[in-house]
Amino acid sequence: MNTHPAPMIGILGGYGNVGAAAARILAAEGGYRLRIGGRSAAAAWRIARQLGAGAEAAVVDASDSQRLTHFSRGCATVLDCSGTAFSLRGRVRASVLAAGVHYVGMTDDGGSRTPAGPRSAVLFTGLSGTLAGWVPRWLAEGLDSATRFSGWWGGLGAIPPHTAVSCLLGKRLAVDLPEEPYGAGGPATGPTGGTGGRTTAPDAADDELRALAEELPSPAPPLPPHAVAVRRVLPEELRQQAYLLRLHEAHWHEVLKGPGVPAFLDRFALGHPAAGDGGALMAAARELARASLRDAAGSSPYQVMYGSLDGLTPDGTPVRRTALLHCTDVSGLVGVIASITTDEVTRGRVPSGVHVMAATLPPGDTADWITRHLPRTTARTTEVPTGGPGMMTSASPSARRPG
Repeated sequence: MNTHPAPMIGILGGYGNVGAAAARILAAEGGYRLRIGGRSAAAAWRIARQLGAGAEAAVVDASDSQRLTHFSRGCATVLDCSGTAFSLRGRVRASVLAAGVHYVGMTDDGGSRTPAGPRSAVLFTGLSGTLAGWVPRWLAEGLDSATRFSGWWGGLGAIPPHTAVSCLLGKRLAVDLPEEPYGAGGPATGPTGGTGGRTTAPDAADDELRALAEELPSPAPPLPPHAVAVRRVLPEELRQQAYLLRLHEAHWHEVLKGPGVPAFLDRFALGHPAAGDGGALMAAARELARASLRDAAGSSPYQVMYGSLDGLTPDGTPVRRTALLHCTDVSGLVGVIASITTDEVTRGRVPSGVHVMAATLPPGDTADWITRHLPRTTARTTEVPTGGPGMMTSASPSARRPG
């Protein structure tokens, strides 16, 4: 008889969109007890009852260090979906780590990346940067070496204010690059167009999306049109992976539906708040959230990611691998990223110290969790020998989950 109870995971803000999604996924995976925390006892207990046996609720205010320490007691990991981490300038993370518990934060708290103690801390640095750092690792699995990565991410949907904070903090660490004609130095062959440093969407990815639309159930999901706002950036997460994978080239674009979000990001790039001005950054995050709501009005939400990696197989064959991910549940996608990171940390697969989430996501398992837990989701990879015919490398039934 096993006398050791399952590990406890505490979820701050466990009844919000992302926190509740992560809680349901962890409950479905099994093997954990869950403690749903927040300032509303009624809301926390409502989610806990939905999760069934092994779930409990607790009242906690992330700004109250004493209550937070009490909440963390008995937990292996605390997943922070409260959205208050940045405004508290790292105090939530510090309190959790001081209690001897691992910390996973779904808002970059802007605090130190210096390791503190034997526990692990993992920070979400925005969806675009996280995907940019994870996808090349996913495509590079099993290759002997890789030389060139190109990818883009696009989406439409309301951005919660605390998620917007991570997005804007990530913009500080990303490098905004001047646009250039697509071709040898760009992500795909195609025309340039537009003004203000924007171009049209890459043709190769556009063709992949059109093929995807034909396969998915009707009605077809909303896809980026041929002419959309595109920003060429180099996120911190991709720079890190380019170094670790020894890539010769690394390109990343953000496909923005607009017009509100692209216009706001242009203004933010010209005069964003200083790093220490938390109030101004929170105000900017609220403005970004409002812009995303206006852009998404009357449309169905979606997220699309496309990536391409050139490399060599162990037998020396040059190949090009591509990955395509499409889902319609924006909060659910972030919830999957939160839950699998928490699982990795709790199982001891993440070293002590402070990490960004893109570097800790398990390459192939993350795609598997996304397709298993999100309805109307497609994730697939292909491998094409350079100069020869291609073959599908992942098209198993688990790669598609109907709605």
